[in-house]
Amino acid sequence: MSKKLFLPHQVNEMTQFLQAGQLLAYPTEAVWGIGCDPFNMQAVEQILAIKNRAYDKGMIVITSDEYYIQEFLQPLPKTIQQVITNSWHQPKNQATTWLLPIPQHLTKQIPVWVTGGKQTLAVRVVRQLAISSVCEYIAKNCSNNPFGFLISTSCNPSTLMPAIDFFQAYQYFNDKIGYLIADTLHFTQPSQIKEASSGQLIRN
Repeated sequence: MSKKLFLPHQVNEMTQFLQAGQLLAYPTEAVWGIGCDPFNMQAVEQILAIKNRAYDKGMIVITSDEYYIQEFLQPLPKTIQQVITNSWHQPKNQATTWLLPIPQHLTKQIPVWVTGGKQTLAVRVVRQLAISSVCEYIAKNCSNNPFGFLISTSCNPSTLMPAIDFFQAYQYFNDKIGYLIADTLHFTQPSQIKEASSGQLIRN
Protein backbone atom coordinates (compact mmCIF):
# COMPACT_ATOMS: atom_id res chain seq x y z
CA MET A 1 0.00 0.00 0.00
CA SER A 2 1.32 3.46 -0.86
CA LYS A 3 1.55 5.97 1.96
CA LYS A 4 -1.94 7.22 2.88
CA LEU A 5 -2.15 10.48 4.81
CA PHE A 6 -5.36 12.08 6.05
CA LEU A 7 -6.07 15.56 7.38
CA PRO A 8 -8.62 16.04 10.21
CA HIS A 9 -11.41 17.28 7.92
CA GLN A 10 -11.29 14.08 5.80
CA VAL A 11 -13.64 12.21 8.14
CA ASN A 12 -15.63 10.47 5.41
CA GLU A 13 -12.46 9.31 3.64
CA MET A 14 -10.98 7.93 6.87
CA THR A 15 -14.20 6.10 7.67
CA GLN A 16 -14.25 4.49 4.23
CA PHE A 17 -10.58 3.53 4.68
CA LEU A 18 -11.34 1.87 8.02
CA GLN A 19 -14.48 0.16 6.73
CA ALA A 20 -12.36 -1.34 3.96
CA GLY A 21 -10.31 -3.16 6.61
CA GLN A 22 -7.32 -0.80 6.66
CA LEU A 23 -5.34 0.31 9.71
CA LEU A 24 -5.06 3.95 10.78
CA ALA A 25 -2.49 5.53 13.10
CA TYR A 26 -3.74 8.63 14.90
CA PRO A 27 -3.03 10.94 17.85
CA THR A 28 -4.84 10.37 21.13
CA GLU A 29 -4.49 12.24 24.41
CA ALA A 30 -0.82 11.51 25.20
CA VAL A 31 0.58 9.20 22.50
CA TRP A 32 -0.36 7.84 19.10
CA GLY A 33 -2.60 4.82 18.65
CA ILE A 34 -3.41 2.39 15.87
CA GLY A 35 -7.02 1.73 15.07
CA CYS A 36 -9.25 -0.34 12.83
CA ASP A 37 -12.85 -1.45 12.59
CA PRO A 38 -13.25 -3.67 15.68
CA PHE A 39 -15.89 -5.76 13.92
CA ASN A 40 -13.45 -6.73 11.15
CA MET A 41 -11.54 -9.77 12.41
CA GLN A 42 -8.91 -9.63 9.67
CA ALA A 43 -8.12 -5.98 10.46
CA VAL A 44 -7.76 -6.70 14.20
CA GLU A 45 -5.55 -9.69 13.45
CA GLN A 46 -3.38 -7.46 11.28
CA ILE A 47 -2.86 -5.05 14.19
CA LEU A 48 -1.95 -7.92 16.50
CA ALA A 49 0.54 -9.18 13.91
CA ILE A 50 2.35 -5.90 13.23
CA LYS A 51 2.54 -5.12 16.95
CA ASN A 52 3.42 -8.68 17.91
CA ARG A 53 0.68 -8.44 20.52
CA ALA A 54 -0.97 -11.41 22.22
CA TYR A 55 -4.61 -12.10 21.28
CA ASP A 56 -5.75 -12.79 24.85
CA LYS A 57 -4.72 -9.35 26.12
CA GLY A 58 -7.83 -7.88 24.51
CA MET A 59 -8.11 -4.49 22.83
CA ILE A 60 -9.25 -1.02 23.89
CA VAL A 61 -12.00 0.67 21.90
CA ILE A 62 -12.66 4.39 21.84
CA THR A 63 -15.81 6.34 21.02
CA SER A 64 -16.78 9.98 20.83
CA ASP A 65 -19.43 10.30 23.53
CA GLU A 66 -20.98 8.28 26.36
CA TYR A 67 -24.31 8.71 24.57
CA TYR A 68 -23.34 5.86 22.24
CA ILE A 69 -22.51 3.40 25.02
CA GLN A 70 -25.48 3.83 27.33
CA GLU A 71 -26.24 0.11 27.06
CA PHE A 72 -22.90 -0.57 28.78
CA LEU A 73 -23.23 2.18 31.40
CA GLN A 74 -26.86 1.91 32.50
CA PRO A 75 -26.55 -1.45 34.30
CA LEU A 76 -23.93 0.11 36.61
CA PRO A 77 -24.91 2.01 39.79
CA LYS A 78 -25.51 5.72 39.20
CA THR A 79 -22.57 6.67 41.41
CA ILE A 80 -20.18 4.57 39.31
CA GLN A 81 -21.63 5.94 36.09
CA GLN A 82 -20.90 9.44 37.38
CA VAL A 83 -17.31 8.60 38.28
CA ILE A 84 -16.75 7.15 34.80
CA THR A 85 -18.26 10.07 32.90
CA ASN A 86 -16.43 12.58 35.11
CA SER A 87 -13.14 10.90 34.25
CA TRP A 88 -13.88 11.41 30.56
CA HIS A 89 -14.99 15.03 30.86
CA GLN A 90 -12.25 16.09 33.31
CA PRO A 91 -9.23 13.88 32.47
CA LYS A 92 -6.54 16.10 34.11
CA ASN A 93 -3.57 15.11 31.94
CA GLN A 94 -4.30 11.37 32.04
CA ALA A 95 -7.19 9.74 30.25
CA THR A 96 -8.96 6.73 31.75
CA THR A 97 -10.09 3.57 30.00
CA TRP A 98 -12.75 1.57 31.85
CA LEU A 99 -13.37 -2.16 31.77
CA LEU A 100 -17.15 -2.22 31.39
CA PRO A 101 -19.15 -5.43 31.93
CA ILE A 102 -20.72 -6.54 28.66
CA PRO A 103 -24.52 -6.73 29.03
CA GLN A 104 -25.97 -10.16 28.35
CA HIS A 105 -27.87 -9.01 25.27
CA LEU A 106 -24.65 -7.70 23.70
CA THR A 107 -22.38 -10.69 24.35
CA LYS A 108 -22.83 -12.02 20.81
CA GLN A 109 -22.41 -8.55 19.29
CA ILE A 110 -19.02 -7.72 20.80
CA PRO A 111 -16.37 -9.85 19.06
CA VAL A 112 -14.15 -12.19 21.06
CA TRP A 113 -11.13 -10.94 19.10
CA VAL A 114 -11.70 -7.55 20.77
CA THR A 115 -12.36 -8.76 24.32
CA GLY A 116 -9.72 -11.48 24.29
CA GLY A 117 -12.38 -13.83 25.63
CA LYS A 118 -13.13 -11.70 28.70
CA GLN A 119 -16.57 -10.64 29.93
CA THR A 120 -15.61 -6.95 29.92
CA LEU A 121 -14.89 -4.40 27.19
CA ALA A 122 -12.16 -1.76 27.60
CA VAL A 123 -13.79 1.54 26.57
CA ARG A 124 -12.74 5.19 26.56
CA VAL A 125 -14.44 8.35 25.37
CA VAL A 126 -11.62 10.11 23.55
CA ARG A 127 -11.19 13.89 23.71
CA GLN A 128 -8.73 14.37 20.84
CA LEU A 129 -11.05 16.16 18.42
CA ALA A 130 -9.79 14.77 15.10
CA ILE A 131 -10.16 11.09 15.98
CA SER A 132 -13.28 11.75 18.07
CA SER A 133 -14.88 13.17 14.92
CA VAL A 134 -14.13 9.93 13.09
CA CYS A 135 -15.79 7.90 15.88
CA GLU A 136 -18.80 10.24 15.79
CA TYR A 137 -19.14 9.82 12.04
CA ILE A 138 -18.91 6.03 12.35
CA ALA A 139 -21.65 5.97 15.00
CA LYS A 140 -23.99 7.99 12.81
CA ASN A 141 -23.25 6.41 9.44
CA CYS A 142 -22.12 2.80 9.90
CA SER A 143 -25.05 0.55 10.74
CA ASN A 144 -22.78 -2.29 11.88
CA ASN A 145 -21.16 -0.05 14.51
CA PRO A 146 -23.77 2.13 16.28
CA PHE A 147 -21.37 2.56 19.22
CA GLY A 148 -18.84 4.46 17.10
CA PHE A 149 -16.13 2.07 18.30
CA LEU A 150 -12.60 2.22 16.95
CA ILE A 151 -9.76 0.00 18.12
CA SER A 152 -7.16 1.98 20.05
CA THR A 153 -3.88 0.29 20.84
CA SER A 154 -0.57 2.09 21.23
CA CYS A 155 1.28 2.82 18.00
CA ASN A 156 4.41 0.73 18.44
CA PRO A 157 5.81 -2.77 18.11
CA SER A 158 5.38 -4.45 21.49
CA THR A 159 9.04 -4.07 22.48
CA LEU A 160 9.28 -0.32 21.74
CA MET A 161 7.85 2.87 23.23
CA PRO A 162 4.57 4.28 21.84
CA ALA A 163 4.96 6.85 19.09
CA ILE A 164 4.46 10.44 20.21
CA ASP A 165 4.10 12.00 16.75
CA PHE A 166 3.60 11.16 13.09
CA PHE A 167 7.30 10.88 12.33
CA GLN A 168 7.89 8.23 14.97
CA ALA A 169 4.70 6.37 13.99
CA TYR A 170 5.83 6.33 10.36
CA GLN A 171 9.30 5.16 11.35
CA TYR A 172 7.68 2.17 13.06
CA PHE A 173 5.20 1.11 10.38
CA ASN A 174 6.07 2.96 7.15
CA ASP A 175 3.53 2.37 4.38
CA LYS A 176 1.82 -0.61 6.04
CA ILE A 177 -0.88 1.65 7.53
CA GLY A 178 -2.55 5.03 7.08
CA TYR A 179 -1.99 8.15 9.20
CA LEU A 180 -4.18 10.96 10.55
CA ILE A 181 -1.98 14.04 10.60
CA ALA A 182 -2.79 15.94 13.81
CA ASP A 183 -1.40 16.51 17.29
CA THR A 184 -2.00 14.71 20.56
CA LEU A 185 -3.50 16.63 23.48
CA HIS A 186 -0.02 16.56 25.08
CA PHE A 187 -1.19 14.74 28.18
CA THR A 188 1.73 13.70 30.34
CA GLN A 189 0.81 10.00 30.68
CA PRO A 190 -0.84 7.35 28.50
CA SER A 191 -4.30 6.32 29.61
CA GLN A 192 -4.77 4.35 32.79
CA ILE A 193 -7.14 1.38 32.90
CA LYS A 194 -9.67 0.81 35.69
CA GLU A 195 -12.23 -1.89 36.40
CA ALA A 196 -15.65 -0.21 36.38
CA SER A 197 -17.48 -2.26 39.01
CA SER A 198 -14.77 -2.00 41.67
CA GLY A 199 -12.70 1.01 40.60
CA GLN A 200 -9.58 -1.15 40.81
CA LEU A 201 -6.57 0.26 38.95
CA ILE A 202 -5.45 -2.28 36.36
CA ARG A 203 -2.82 -0.16 34.57
CA ASN A 204 -1.43 3.11 35.86
